[in-house]
Amino acid sequence: MKPAIFHAFVAAFAFVGGTNAAELPAPPKLRVIPGIEKSIVVAATSMAPKSGEQTAIKLKDGRLFLLWSEFLREDQLPAAQRPPASPLRRDPTGDDGYARISGMTSGDGGRTWSKPRVVVDDQDALVNCISPGITRMKDGRLLLAYSWRSGGNGATNYGNCAKMVRISADEGMTWSERTRITPDNSEYHTGCHDRAYTLADGRVLVQCHTILPPGVAQPGDGYRRTCMGTYYAYSDDHGKTWRRTEVMLDPLAGKGGRFEEASMAQRADGSLIQFIRNWHGQSFVSESSDRGGNWSAPRPSGVFSALAPSLVVRLPNSADLLMLWNPTWNPEAGIVGIRSVLACAISRDGGKTWGLPKALETDPNQWAEYPGVTFDGGNALVHYRVFNQTRKRCDLAQARVPISWFYDDKS
Repeated sequence: MKPAIFHAFVAAFAFVGGTNAAELPAPPKLRVIPGIEKSIVVAATSMAPKSGEQTAIKLKDGRLFLLWSEFLREDQLPAAQRPPASPLRRDPTGDDGYARISGMTSGDGGRTWSKPRVVVDDQDALVNCISPGITRMKDGRLLLAYSWRSGGNGATNYGNCAKMVRISADEGMTWSERTRITPDNSEYHTGCHDRAYTLADGRVLVQCHTILPPGVAQPGDGYRRTCMGTYYAYSDDHGKTWRRTEVMLDPLAGKGGRFEEASMAQRADGSLIQFIRNWHGQSFVSESSDRGGNWSAPRPSGVFSALAPSLVVRLPNSADLLMLWNPTWNPEAGIVGIRSVLACAISRDGGKTWGLPKALETDPNQWAEYPGVTFDGGNALVHYRVFNQTRKRCDLAQARVPISWFYDDKS
């Protein structure tokens, strides 16, 4: 991707200021794009002010199954639904509020949805259950990966977190007991939403990352473990047993760094490519030629990015890759970057280069972030969360995008 293109793209949608919002601000306004159907599929409420970090899959009967992280105010729940109190929880507009995984189905391509139901609510988690990722294994069953968190991502509530998986043989109506696929210790291991994969040969991979505990030396090189690293858990026996890759750390960070929330795709030749979230103003890229067991040394991708996860996926019946991400990054504004632009682009060469970006959302007064995608015929259903600038309200949005639109340079 040419730097000049991205500098112009970022400048066109520069952040122009926040808003003074009430406790529950007004609903978001989604950008109107001809030919694209948009809607809020889960609207924020006083009791559930934040929804997102979602995943979706097509069921055998043709329905779509959408799961998401539903953040809730405990004191507004019916008494029978409240989790045990925990001093590690924070306000539900942030990452460390109480949350469970809910789901609903659609029989008309996402235009209408069933009544939501709770899918996972492990109440032994001292913080929450979030970030679902669903995949259909080669034996036909569904595998659901999610983050079970008994600690938060702050210095005062760091704790035991894990990536768990459950399996369903009845299209998501019931689920097996959970299996922990990250190390069985008291450290922090989670993973991003919509990052459960089944390769063509049946191997299942789940993206994970860890906040390494402060003050502990990384074996071999004296690396101080006040940092985050990404890796994959993988299974070759339909989720019965699991192995893990080495934790990948930021090669440019001397005594810290953030490698997290990576996204992976299998290319037409069978190799894998991943794009890794970090704080350098662009994603890093790494490749695997052995089904994800080992990965090349990470390198800058050249794709400008906020400190936010990019999503990469191979388009159906095609060798082309689709990326959805937040390209806005201002080095003078700190490491985060404003996530007000949700962009997409196509690669025709397996992720080496990318075409001109197109924008799904551009409102400078709200953030559109954490995309996920599934496909329904000739359409991509893109789900993403929309925060107002005060971060007091977060709705789950959906864009039904004709795949041809990603290629159309005129729209």
